[in-house]
Amino acid sequence: MPEQQHKDQVALLIALNVQQVNPPEFTLRNEVSTIGREPGCDVVVQRREVSRLHARVERQGLRYILIDANSSNGTYVNGRRLNEPHSLENDDLIGLGSGPSLLKFIDPLDTFVPSRGLRYDDQLMVFLLDGRALELTPGQAKLLLMLYRNTGRLCTRDECAQQIWGQPYEAAQHAAALDMLVAGLRARIRQADADLDLIKTRRGLGYVLEQ
Repeated sequence: MPEQQHKDQVALLIALNVQQVNPPEFTLRNEVSTIGREPGCDVVVQRREVSRLHARVERQGLRYILIDANSSNGTYVNGRRLNEPHSLENDDLIGLGSGPSLLKFIDPLDTFVPSRGLRYDDQLMVFLLDGRALELTPGQAKLLLMLYRNTGRLCTRDECAQQIWGQPYEAAQHAAALDMLVAGLRARIRQADADLDLIKTRRGLGYVLEQ
């Protein structure tokens, strides 16, 4: 694609809460764009949990890379906390600290269709697998949300019990129920993709979501 055409179709950050985010629409024309509470940032977010310099977006060729700037409360994409730089895709939802997403990334040149893998839409409060909604029970949704937000990290059986039932894990009370819940969740995922094995068991310890 000619360079001039790319310059005329740069990506945008769209505010999802115009009372807290200024400007409502920001064009990502610079090599580096900043997001934070500091008035000098390119995108200013008036929320207490947002750091003065919270995150930045770096333009690398045709891609836009979102990087957390060592913020106190974390940067999220589609409900998942960033542990490393993230290459943004069209319609990605960006959260700063706790609460709902505050920004939406729009790229008119993005040719990626629907996102592969598992993602969480925190506006609709639904999980999408390869762009299709997963039908989950409340318990399955609670468990998957915790695993998703801690992708790659072991979630102990005690953490699972706290997330699902709000109680410390007791084998006599929770072991069978938790095993059934995990089995049901795996079955729902395999209904959508028979070859997908996202949830790994760490015997005697807990579970890990791997993507």
